[in-house]
Amino acid sequence: MAAWSKVSWGDLFTLANGLMGFVAITFILDDRFLIATSLLFVSMMMDGLDGYVARRFGSKHSMGQVLDSISDSISFAFAPALLVYVEFGSKDISLVENGIVLLCATAIVGSGLFRLARFSAGGFQLPHFQGMPAPAGALTILLICQLFGASAGAETQKYYFTISEQMWFVLATGFAVSFLMASEIPYPKVHGRLTLLSGLALLMAVIPLIAGTLFVDDQSLYRTFSRTATGMALVLTLVYVLGGPVYEKFKRGKG
Repeated sequence: MAAWSKVSWGDLFTLANGLMGFVAITFILDDRFLIATSLLFVSMMMDGLDGYVARRFGSKHSMGQVLDSISDSISFAFAPALLVYVEFGSKDISLVENGIVLLCATAIVGSGLFRLARFSAGGFQLPHFQGMPAPAGALTILLICQLFGASAGAETQKYYFTISEQMWFVLATGFAVSFLMASEIPYPKVHGRLTLLSGLALLMAVIPLIAGTLFVDDQSLYRTFSRTATGMALVLTLVYVLGGPVYEKFKRGKG
């Protein structure tokens, strides 16, 4: 029990991130995609808060960075990759198509793990992120899956607001995210206005879950509201994904 006496408040937020990621995986395996993605959005909130809480209340050890990377690997590498594979793989598609789905899922896991390992090995000391951060990659994939993923055979259909099932678009996004995470393209660290932007994106992402409990009986209103909120969250996320490197380049040129 001596080890538990060293657990700080920041560690609890970090553990909550990983544990919610694991629970999300169990829901993905049960084809309950909306609950899974909602849990992963909460995981991102925990990931964003653990550093602040650790600074605010202090830490009793130096393994926080390692614990954070392990939790992130569950929530932002394994879970999004599994979501893509379960939604599109092993269904009524050809062997070649299923292989491409598996390749995409593998690329997401591999690049995510590589990205997190590189960050833990010294990347955290840089003034910028080297490659797109894993949470940003995961958020992009989750939002794309909500709008263009599969819903057939999953939980109660009335909770789905998918625009249309676009497997190749989702897979292309997965490969693009994998490339950006494994790349050395500089991305700005999230602080100041970027913190507000990321918080707003997450808020818009979880709004459909709240809306579902409020007015899901009005299907037209629910779908319109949820698609709009998710679309806005995706736009805000893409501002960082596509605009982050431009901002870093501008900042370096100005400096």
